[in-house]
Amino acid sequence: MEVVRRAARQSRALVAGENNEVIVSTQQQRISALDEYIVRMPKVELHLHLEGAIRPATLLALARRNGVDLPARDESGVAQLFNYRNFHEFLTVFMVLARSLVTGRDFEQVAYELGVHLAEQNVRYAEVMISPVQYHRRALDLDEVVQGAATGFARAARERRVHVGLVFDYGRQFGVDLAWQLLESAIRNMKHGVVGWSIGGDEINYPPEPFAEVFAAARRAGLQVMAHAGEVVGPSSVWGAIEALGVRRIGHGIRSIDDPALVAYLRTHHIVLDVCPTSNVRTGAVPAFDAHPLRRLFDAGVLLTVNTDDPVFFGTTLCDEYRLAVQRFGFTASDLAQVTLTGARAAFLPEMDRAALVRELEEEIERLRAELGV
Repeated sequence: MEVVRRAARQSRALVAGENNEVIVSTQQQRISALDEYIVRMPKVELHLHLEGAIRPATLLALARRNGVDLPARDESGVAQLFNYRNFHEFLTVFMVLARSLVTGRDFEQVAYELGVHLAEQNVRYAEVMISPVQYHRRALDLDEVVQGAATGFARAARERRVHVGLVFDYGRQFGVDLAWQLLESAIRNMKHGVVGWSIGGDEINYPPEPFAEVFAAARRAGLQVMAHAGEVVGPSSVWGAIEALGVRRIGHGIRSIDDPALVAYLRTHHIVLDVCPTSNVRTGAVPAFDAHPLRRLFDAGVLLTVNTDDPVFFGTTLCDEYRLAVQRFGFTASDLAQVTLTGARAAFLPEMDRAALVRELEEEIERLRAELGV
């Protein structure tokens, strides 16, 4: 009898082991399918800085070509520059490296390389910010800067399936008077692919309200507008960007979570937050991923997109950010589809082009999910 009982126990153990193996195998298959979905799904990226997306090897080559003395002599040295301790150190490094860009040819090269990189992430539409003050202060021709970048992105569009719009991102710490001058350049280059106007830079010491008339003029000229806000300053910065600047998209906006009334306003007025999780941790805007409010904002019904901000600076890609959303914040395939389609609907495109992009992404994502079973 004991032999029979022992055999029964062994049989149950074998069955349990087989069941566990089946469960583990099924989970692995789901994870693999979800990762393939992330890689293959068509995407939109709306918060991306050209200067923060330049490969270290390209930075070094441009610096040598243009006789610019960088505080680095090789790729590992450039990588060391990215070990900043806070947001202000990040801005300093950002501005130092931007000096390597001098001619229209330089901007064409980095724009083309970025366009190829976006296509490799299966990004169909992106908006890329340039920092005009960096080039104006060095007496570069902003028309040459913009048209060089536009040429590079156009080449990438011909060769790959990616479309890029340019946004002037003005460093608010340089004051309102200079903003007016650079806005004229942005408007003049709308025919060369400039679609938007934004403010970034030192959010702590320079609130958005003084730029209200500049933003109103940008809108009148036909530019779309957004603003960095609620990244390192609290809800007041976001309220100011909405009420004074009239924006419908906020770069970052993560500190909105501190004000329930603001979260409700964002939700009911369909204002989009362009969130950059890895950036927020790397710059110290949040202390760790566990403290990041991405999931809470999403669950509260706030419209948001997921972006890289400065992918080379932060050692990330858009696929990596989507994986992060899944692994650290519990996003599902449906959630990722919603994030992508929010980006398409918030794009600074003409209405008909925006609607066409939404339809294209909806159809392709639906087919992909059916194929992969996610």
